[in-house]
Amino acid sequence: MDASADLGFGFKPDLPVAISLVGGRYLIFDVKIATFLRREHRVCGTTIGTLPLSPSQNLFLGVPVEIMAEEAQVLVEKGVAFLVDDARVHNQAIHLADKARQADYLAKIQKQSKHFEQARAEEKEASRKRALDKQSKKSLAKASALSSDQPGDTGAGLFEFNDRSNLATQAENGAADDAVRDSGVQALPDLTSSSNYHVTPATSRLLLPTPPSTPQLEIKDLPSSYPLYRHLHNRGYFMTPGLRFGCQYTVYPGDPLRFHSHFLAVGTEWDEEIDLMEVVGGGRLGTGVKKGFLLGGADPNGEVRTFSVEWAAM
Repeated sequence: MDASADLGFGFKPDLPVAISLVGGRYLIFDVKIATFLRREHRVCGTTIGTLPLSPSQNLFLGVPVEIMAEEAQVLVEKGVAFLVDDARVHNQAIHLADKARQADYLAKIQKQSKHFEQARAEEKEASRKRALDKQSKKSLAKASALSSDQPGDTGAGLFEFNDRSNLATQAENGAADDAVRDSGVQALPDLTSSSNYHVTPATSRLLLPTPPSTPQLEIKDLPSSYPLYRHLHNRGYFMTPGLRFGCQYTVYPGDPLRFHSHFLAVGTEWDEEIDLMEVVGGGRLGTGVKKGFLLGGADPNGEVRTFSVEWAAM
């Protein structure tokens, strides 16, 4: 199977995409959409999904991907995404069942199951051929070793006969496999019947309606630092939550997988009083981890101004 296609490299979904609102969190359940948003719109998010048998794991987390409210608002403003209240929409989908949509949903799941079954059959066939080749090489090596023994060995003839018989049988099987391979016909199981593999979908998006005619355009209770986030995002920066550095955003010049962050950003109101000790502490912390401490906010006209603090000397 093509791993790059499976992960969604180069994938371009139909816009706008859905962002699920579950318990006050903004979640993305499709790994291909999460990859697209990171690649094209600089929205990284945080993986929070765990395995049912290992709910306490803290490494190798997977989907869903949780994004910040600021990230969701930027995507909604650009028309890239729309918000879905999952609990309400799922309740409507259950009580107002669309038979055609359900049939299409089940057909797609069955197609995915057959695709997985075919890939599994191809993998088993390749493994069988590797095992036969390995056994054939071992038999040939053993036969060569026996033929090099002295003729006075009384038991050599019996073992040699058995080995030759096995080699002849394997040669016939190998010839048959070569004939099938040369004919271009590949023996695979009949997939017209029901699949033995049952896929559990990671999302129920196909059951839900298309984007609403009047989507929610503004997220309620946005942080006051949103103008600073939008200002930096529009200038090409990547941002992640900055809790581990005692700030609101950790600001990167490129994808965090390739770059170290340059700033520790904190958003403030225009007329908000700032304790000088917070500025000194932020500046010293930022300098200690080789980053700048960035303060910013929007003035009454909506224009965002930013100030960078670096600790030089006492």
